Amino acid sequence: MKFTLSSIEQEIMNLFWNTNHMLSGADVWEYFNEIGKEHKRQTINTYLTRMSEKGLLIKKGRKYYYQYNKEQLEHLKAKMILDTLYDGSLEKFICALSSGDDLDENDIAEMTAYLDNKEH
Repeated sequence: MKFTLSSIEQEIMNLFWNTNHMLSGADVWEYFNEIGKEHKRQTINTYLTRMSEKGLLIKKGRKYYYQYNKEQLEHLKAKMILDTLYDGSLEKFICALSSGDDLDENDIAEMTAYLDNKEH
């Protein structure tokens, strides 16, 4: 499953999350026209079809709904990055994030507090 989004796809997801109900291609097209980002209807329909194929949207009849809420999608993206770039190793990720430099006390305290809270 591919979770990388173009800027238009991100705007489409934000529209679905903000409205929190099923939308047709025409609804999405009208929204973009209203905010001054005019696209052809077919272009919008192509984006919706691709997003459905990626597993981001569910299509029922002529309407679409999001598969994942914003937090779920962010979690899936982060997991994909961790698995793809760092072999699923949080340690490798943190080392890359800190660029090999030692983490400062605030970073360590923040991570420790987070992990302590996850255990309960």
